[in-house]
Amino acid sequence: MQTTPLRYLRADFDDLEEYTPVKPLDVLAAEIGVPIERLVKLDANENLYGPLPEIREAIARADLHIYPDPGQTALREAIAGYAGVTPEQVVAGTGADELIDIVLRLTMPEAVVNVTPTFGMYQFLAQLGRARVVDVPRLAGFAPDLKGIADAVAGGARVVFLTSPNNPTGNALRPEEVDALCELDALIVVDEAYIEFGGQTATGKLARYDNLILLRTFSKWAALAGLRVGYALCHPELALRMMAIKQPYNVNVAADVAARVAIEHRGQIAEMVSAMVAERDRMARLVAETGWLRPLPSEANFVLFEVHGRSALEVRDGLRRQGVLVRYYDRPDLRNYIRISAGRPEDTDRLLAALHHLETA
Repeated sequence: MQTTPLRYLRADFDDLEEYTPVKPLDVLAAEIGVPIERLVKLDANENLYGPLPEIREAIARADLHIYPDPGQTALREAIAGYAGVTPEQVVAGTGADELIDIVLRLTMPEAVVNVTPTFGMYQFLAQLGRARVVDVPRLAGFAPDLKGIADAVAGGARVVFLTSPNNPTGNALRPEEVDALCELDALIVVDEAYIEFGGQTATGKLARYDNLILLRTFSKWAALAGLRVGYALCHPELALRMMAIKQPYNVNVAADVAARVAIEHRGQIAEMVSAMVAERDRMARLVAETGWLRPLPSEANFVLFEVHGRSALEVRDGLRRQGVLVRYYDRPDLRNYIRISAGRPEDTDRLLAALHHLETA
C-alpha cells in the first residue's frame, strides 16, 4: 500500500494563503535576461545606498564563531537610547516579522484585525497561528476605519495590526487615531517600519497605554534588510514575556553588531534617509508628469501610484522587461495601482526612461 508523508501535515494546510515575497536579484536577472548590474530594484522598499562602510567593517571584526547574547543586553541598551525608552521595554528580533509572530504566539488570539490593504505578513502569520482574520477595509484615501476596527474588537478580536506609515499606501496614523485605538480592549500593534522617513512615532504614548506595541526595523532606514534585525517597544511586562518565548539566539552576531553601529552612526544614515525622501518626492513629481500615473501622498520610502487608462499589471510587466522592478498587487483593492520604492537619482532616471519607452512602444 502506497502512503504519503502529507498525511502528517496540519489539516488546514491547503487553506493557508502564502505570502508572496520579492525574488533575489540573481534569480530575477536570469528570468528577465538582464544582467544584475542593469536591474533597477524598486520593488521592496530597500535602501539602495547600502550600509555604511563602518557597518561592514564592524561585521568583519565580529566573533562569528561565538553564539550571540540571548539576553540582547548591549543591543537592547543601544535601541533604548535611540528610541527614547528603557531597555526593559525593548525586544529585538529577526526582523519585525519574527516579532509579529512572537506577539501572536504570546496571545494566541481567536481573532485579529487586519486593516487592509496593508503588509501581508499580519494575515499570513495570523493564519499560521489559526487565528481568524477580520479584514477591516480602509476608507476613502486609505484612512483607517476606526469604527470598523472598534466593531471587530467588540466582536472578539484581541489583536489589531496597523502600519504607520502604511505599506503600501504611504499614509501615517494621526496621534488622535492612535489614542482612539488604544482605548479599545485589545493589543494595538503599530508597525513603524518606515517611521524614519515620515509620520509621527507613537513612542511617547507607551507610558500611557499598556496595550500598545510598536514595531521597528533596521531594514529600511539603515540598509540592513539582508541581516534581518528589528525590535518591539512596549510595556516592560509584555517585553519580559516576549523575551521568555523568543528563540534564544534569534538575533545573530552580525545583525547585532550592525544594528548597534548603525545607531552609533545614525547621523550619517540620516543624511541618506533625507536623500531618499528628496528622491521620493522628485520621483513622484516626475512620474506624475506622464499624466496616467497618479501618486498618492506618502510619508514612507515609496509611493503608491494609481494607473489610469492602462493595466497596472501590464505596466509592471513592461517595466520588468526593461529591468526596472516595481510592485504590483493582484488584489481587488489595489488592482489599478503599482508601488515604486524611492531609489537613487540614477534609479529614478532609469525608471523615467522605461516609462517613456512604454508610452512610445
